[in-house]
Amino acid sequence: WFVPKGTAFWSAGNEHTCDIQGWSYVLFYCYALGYNAALSIVFLLIVRYSWSEEDFRKWSYVILGSPPLLVTLLHIPSFRYYKYMNYGGGSSCWFAPSPPRCNRIPDMECNEDNLGIYTYYDLIAACLLVLSTSIIIYACVKLFLVARRSDESVIAYRSSAQGNYATSNRVAVSGLLYSGGNLLVVLPVIIWFIGFLAEVNGASFFWIFVVLQLAIFVPLQG
Repeated sequence: WFVPKGTAFWSAGNEHTCDIQGWSYVLFYCYALGYNAALSIVFLLIVRYSWSEEDFRKWSYVILGSPPLLVTLLHIPSFRYYKYMNYGGGSSCWFAPSPPRCNRIPDMECNEDNLGIYTYYDLIAACLLVLSTSIIIYACVKLFLVARRSDESVIAYRSSAQGNYATSNRVAVSGLLYSGGNLLVVLPVIIWFIGFLAEVNGASFFWIFVVLQLAIFVPLQG
């Protein structure tokens, strides 16, 4: 693992590899959430509103540039205070105070003074998660309704334009599967935030369970 050697099972890193992993995790995971939401919107625009390639070409820079730009701007205040990452427990480094879970374990002091900036980071991450998940769920519902409506109301249309119907329905189903699959990727993070809001003790096995879920579900992003 990239975490500092001696902190976790199979750990073989140092402070520099911890920073690399932490920056990659903090930024690119949020970028992926944004692009998942954008992909769901793209499927919805194709199926529900009949957008063409020409329509997407006009908005391509907005679709491709908005997720990383929004995420980066929202995280600038966090990185202004602390530019390094800490080992956060399990097998990962991220933007968290040290020692691991010190802000969650009673009577444990943290090395960092400004713990409020970590709260800000957690709130931003929660907002991004809720926003992207809401967009994906909305797109899933709309795509499901379009696919179902197509099956029920275009029987006469199928015989005259079977190819067009099949293509439209296939895109709707593909969009539904892709968007729904993206929800599995964020499932462990949703569970993590539930534990955070419920103020689960930092020494609880719950957090190890969440880390194991992340190790299973996050690679499904590929």
